Amino acid sequence: MKKIIRAISVMVLMLASVSVSAGGPGDLYLFNHLGIGAHVGTTGFGFEAATPITKWVTLRGGVTIMPGIKFNTDIDGTYEGTHEGQHIEQDFTMDVKGSLSRVQGSVIFNIYPLTHLTSFYIAAGGYFGGSKIVGVTGHSDELMNLANGDSYLELGDYKLPVDKNGNVDGALKVNAFRPYLGIGFGRPLPKGRLNFGVELGVQFHGKMKLYNRDTELEKIPSLDNDDDWQKWMDKLTVYPVLKFTLSGRIF
Repeated sequence: MKKIIRAISVMVLMLASVSVSAGGPGDLYLFNHLGIGAHVGTTGFGFEAATPITKWVTLRGGVTIMPGIKFNTDIDGTYEGTHEGQHIEQDFTMDVKGSLSRVQGSVIFNIYPLTHLTSFYIAAGGYFGGSKIVGVTGHSDELMNLANGDSYLELGDYKLPVDKNGNVDGALKVNAFRPYLGIGFGRPLPKGRLNFGVELGVQFHGKMKLYNRDTELEKIPSLDNDDDWQKWMDKLTVYPVLKFTLSGRIF
């Protein structure tokens, strides 16, 4: 992760310095224009502002909102305890609700290697905030009545506890700061008044981790559980970004 951040920083600084040395003072347009845009894509919808650093580099900053997309699924679990003097160990299935609600901020540099010929650009920067990707909640009246014991849901190599009231409250989280690389076509500072753009890239968010409320859970590799689910968590270290943007120039 640190190598990715350093590489992005070096690339932006090198290209910005090349831009400065390539032209005279009249070619520098530092912060002398402002554009705004609205976008929609795999990260949700959002808004951003843009301003030039040089003719070859544009700075974008914005916010992206993933609306509260909800879904239901069943997750297997285990109860261990005593009931009426008897030791009980039994499996159960809980109906849980998932939520994809998320808000992210971003600071990204658009680098135009052939700015006079095409609107193609390389995007480099980062997203921050919105570390929770999926929230998981659920309730079981049956488990609430079995107070003398411990219950947990089995998610890959993790045990997600069910509290004494029969409630579960978990979340899949990633790094709070996520480096970003992408490519695209379009200009957030249009030569005219409006411009349509498309961008494809990836956020490097690291391995996903499971939390019980605000507490990170430890893996229990001995669990004989859904290996496919665990492999998915371990291997999905990037988030794909595809977005379409309509931009306008203010001045």
